[in-house]
Amino acid sequence: MSTIPHETASPTDEPLANLLFDYPGADVILRSQDAYQFRVPKTYIANSSPILCELTRRTLDSPDDANPEALPVVQLPESGKILHCLLTFIFLVTPLVPSTPEETMELLSIAQKYQMDSVLTHIRDRIARHHPLPIHLEPALRIYFLAQKYGLRPEALQTARTILNYPMTIEDFDNKLDIMSGASLYELWKYHERVQAILASDLTEFKVSRAHGIIAGLRCSDISSSQIPRWLSHYISSIEKSPNLFDLVEFNAAMSRHIVNRSRELECECASIPSQTVRDFWDALASVVDGSFEKAKSALSLVNEREDPQPQINPITCPPETFDVSDASLIIRSSDLVDFRVHKSVLALASPFFRDLLSLPQPSESESIDGLPVVELSEDSELLNTLVSFLYPVRTVIPNSYEKVLHLLVACQKFEMVSVQSSIRAKVDRGEFPAPKGTEAFRAYAIASSKGLIPEIENAARQTLDHPMTFEILGEELRLFEGWALRDLASFRKRCKDNFIVCLDSFLEVQPPGPSSIWVGCPKVMPSGPSGDWVLPKWLKQLLSRYQKELKVQKFTRPLDIHSRIREDYSIAIQNHVNCSFCMGIHTAKGSTFCADLENQLAQARNKVTYFVYFSSTTRFTSRRYAVIAALFGLTYSGLRNR
Repeated sequence: MSTIPHETASPTDEPLANLLFDYPGADVILRSQDAYQFRVPKTYIANSSPILCELTRRTLDSPDDANPEALPVVQLPESGKILHCLLTFIFLVTPLVPSTPEETMELLSIAQKYQMDSVLTHIRDRIARHHPLPIHLEPALRIYFLAQKYGLRPEALQTARTILNYPMTIEDFDNKLDIMSGASLYELWKYHERVQAILASDLTEFKVSRAHGIIAGLRCSDISSSQIPRWLSHYISSIEKSPNLFDLVEFNAAMSRHIVNRSRELECECASIPSQTVRDFWDALASVVDGSFEKAKSALSLVNEREDPQPQINPITCPPETFDVSDASLIIRSSDLVDFRVHKSVLALASPFFRDLLSLPQPSESESIDGLPVVELSEDSELLNTLVSFLYPVRTVIPNSYEKVLHLLVACQKFEMVSVQSSIRAKVDRGEFPAPKGTEAFRAYAIASSKGLIPEIENAARQTLDHPMTFEILGEELRLFEGWALRDLASFRKRCKDNFIVCLDSFLEVQPPGPSSIWVGCPKVMPSGPSGDWVLPKWLKQLLSRYQKELKVQKFTRPLDIHSRIREDYSIAIQNHVNCSFCMGIHTAKGSTFCADLENQLAQARNKVTYFVYFSSTTRFTSRRYAVIAALFGLTYSGLRNR
C-alpha cells in the first residue's frame, strides 16, 4: 500500500510521500485537501462512517464521463497527514497518532465529524495508553482549549477537572491567559462555579449524615456542630470553595496543624486516629467528590454550542430626510437595506477609501436607482446615519451607547475617515457622546482590543483599575475577550501595582529631601540606632507599610485605587496618635499639602504605566482596504491593485 501524491501535491512533503497506503482491491480514491490520494475499498469506508458512505454514494452517482474507467474520487477537506492517521484506525495496519496535541485533537474531531464511533473509541484508547492527557496546568489548559475548539466534550471535561486541581483566579492563571480564548475561559469558569455549588451541597450532606459515623468514638477538644472535629469540618468546607484542596497532602497538612496546636490537650485523640479510619474517611470523601464532578458534567458547555456573543446594534427604520438630497450622485445602502442619498464628492473628500472606490469604473451589472449607482456596505443604518451626519452641516446624530461609539470608530478606521474619527473622540472627551461607566470599561476594553482601537484600549484599561478584576465581575463579557487581551490587561494591572509599591517606598524614605522628612522628630519614636537617626513616626510608618504589604499580596479581587482612599486612612491614623503636639503641629501646618502630594504621587505612579499594544503595519491595513473595495465591486485583490 502506498500513499500516492496527486500531481499538484508538494514534492517536499517527504515523510508523507513515503507512507504506504494503496489498499488491495481499492475501488474509490479519497483525496485530501492538499491533494494526496488514498486508494481504498469503499466497503471499509462505508462501514466505518455513514457520512463518508453518503459522500461516496454521491460521487458514484456522478461518474466522470471524460474518463469512465478512472476510480471515483471523494474530495475531503482534511490534510493528507491527518487523513492517513485516520485511515490507520480503519484498516489492518499499525495505528498512528499525530505527534502534536493540535493534530491529535484534530484527528479526534474528524472522527467525530464523520460519525466514526468505533474509530473514535479506538483513537481515544490509543491516546490513553501512549499519549495520556496532561496533569499539569499549562498543557492541560492547551488541551482544554483545543478540545473546546474542536468540540470534543470528553477531552474538555477531563482537562477541565485537571485544571480545577489548581487555584482558579485571573491572577493565578497569570501569563497563561493567552493560551485560550475568553469564550473558552468563560465556559471553564462557569463549570468551576457549578462544581462548587454541587460540592457545597454534597459535602454539607456528607458532614451531617456520614462523616460522624466513620470516625465514631473519636474524642477531640474542638467539636463542630456536625459532631466531627472542627479542623475536619473546616477542611471539608474548604473543598467547596477550592476544589484544588481535595488532595491527600492537604488533608494530612490540616490534621498536622491541628495536632500541633492541640498537642498539650489530653482530651484530643486526633493524633492517634487509626490509619484504617483515615483511609476509610478519605475513601468516603473521595466518593462524594467524584460523585459531585459526575453530576457537574452537563455544566460544561462547548463554545460552539453557544450563540455568538458579539453585540447586535438595533437599526433605525429610515434615514433623516436631510440626506435624501435632490442633487445626490450616489446611494450607499446599509446592511439592513436602508438607502442614503449622498454626494460622491463629499465621501471622496472625507475618505481615501471611498475616493479609491469611486474612481473605479462602475461594473455593468451593478444596481442603480434613478440613475444613481448603489454601493452596498456591511454597516447598519443606525451607524451610517451617525457617520453621514458628520459629513454634512447638520446636527450630529448621537449614539445611545459607548458600544455604538466603538463600532462607529471602527467604521471610521475602515473607511480611513481620520478627521471624523478625531471628532468622535473629542465628543467623547467632552461628554457629548457616551463614555463607559463603571464596569462597562471591561466590555469596552474587550471590544476595542478586538477592533484595534488603540486610544480606546488604553483608556478602558486604565478605567478597569478602579474595579476588581475577577471572573464574577467580568461575567458574560469574558466571552468577548481575546486571550492575549486578557493577559495584557492582567499584566497592565500588575505593573500598576508594582509602581504603587515603588512610590510608597519613596514616602517611607525619611532622609531629606524625601516628602516624609517633615515628620521626623516625633518624641514618641524611640530611635533604634545612634542619636540623630532619621525615624518616621510610628503611626505614619505603619500606615504606609500596611498599604505596601497589602499591595504585595493583593489579589485582583480589590480595585487598584489606593490613591483615592489613602487620605481618609491618614486622617484616622493621625487622630489616633493622641497627645503628640509635634505631629499635630506638622499636621496643622503641612498635613493637607503632604496628603495632596501623597495622593498625586500615587496617581502619577499609576498613570505613567503605559499599556503597550503592537498592531500590524500600515501595509497590512492598506491590504485590508483593497480587499474590502474588491469585495464591494466583485473584483479579485490582484485585479484591483492592477487598476
